[in-house]
Amino acid sequence: MKIGIAGCGITGTAVAAMLAEFGHEITIFEQAPECHPIGAGILLQPSGQQILKRLGLFEEIEAHSARLDGLDARLKSGRQLLRLKYARLDPEYYGLGVHRGLLFDRLLTLCKNRNVTIRTNSPVTGLEQTAEGAQFQIRESELSEPFDFVIAADGSRSRLRDASGIRFHGYEYDYAALWMTGPLAAIQDRLYQIVDGTQRLVGLLPIGEGQASFFWGLPANQYQNLIAGSFNQWKDEVISLCPEAEEILQNIESFESLIFTTYRHFRMDRWHTNRCIFLGDSAHPSSPHLGQGVNLALEDAACFTDALEQSTDFEAACKLYTSQRKTKLRYYQKVTSFLAPFFQSGYSSLAFGRNCVLPMLPSVPIVSRMMLQTLCGIKRSWLR
Repeated sequence: MKIGIAGCGITGTAVAAMLAEFGHEITIFEQAPECHPIGAGILLQPSGQQILKRLGLFEEIEAHSARLDGLDARLKSGRQLLRLKYARLDPEYYGLGVHRGLLFDRLLTLCKNRNVTIRTNSPVTGLEQTAEGAQFQIRESELSEPFDFVIAADGSRSRLRDASGIRFHGYEYDYAALWMTGPLAAIQDRLYQIVDGTQRLVGLLPIGEGQASFFWGLPANQYQNLIAGSFNQWKDEVISLCPEAEEILQNIESFESLIFTTYRHFRMDRWHTNRCIFLGDSAHPSSPHLGQGVNLALEDAACFTDALEQSTDFEAACKLYTSQRKTKLRYYQKVTSFLAPFFQSGYSSLAFGRNCVLPMLPSVPIVSRMMLQTLCGIKRSWLR
């Protein structure tokens, strides 16, 4: 089949590489002048690791990444809020802190090796569909060549979501993050977070070779005031909250070294039209608090590829894909939406309940198992 993909990110390159392996003719359209990763470090869960093994990339990615034993969340006082260890669920489980650029580069190379065509400077702004196929609208007036079907992998700000005619609802989060990568020796074996109420959040994710991804949560509407103020004063505030962050911040001199990112949460009534399917963040964007975005996207790519190979046509493949993914994707979106206000919101009273209840939950076996399964990316629904 001849297949067009909008977006040359993790989702787009992963599904392109998998489909190309089965002999499909793939073209990726990317709006940027050249393909490059956008986003912070990745926490690759056991679920996502399985997809990299299928792609033949796991060993190389693991060799340059940080092996993590779990999550360590603490309060400003140093009191432990939550400690989850993968090995408590399965001794073979662990997380990988991965530099996004490393994963993207390997996926892009795999696409090129499998003869995937990549067209840069080609922003997809719309879609035209017929009973026989689909064409992307490039910029405002050009049309791509016709494809048997197309894939929307253009991220959380997908233009194709608006153009598809599929009903969706959602919202922009009021909270956002500043992030960067840099050297860090203090934390090497776990995702480390410090929370102060529901207003301040700092995190450190080791990503291998002595590097880590740093993020600072803040209300989105405070960003302009923040960068207009004193950088050193802000840096002192971060270090007072999380002394472990001093090393990664000591060599930067301005806010220009940090990238500002906002979050959004959308739920689509369905993920496909008669000639277009949505995968990854274009289909189910949510906040990064569970660290599942890339893992779910990799699973989406693998599941749709398998569904297409097992089906007689695109419509049947979409129905099979939906039946296999709907429950899990809805579960992770609901859990993320529920948890986010307890860590970043204007509801400071939620912090009291969180601080009282969350430390006790891992001591309840059934709850502990559910939390670990959710962390690992293998929980499929509320009941299984």
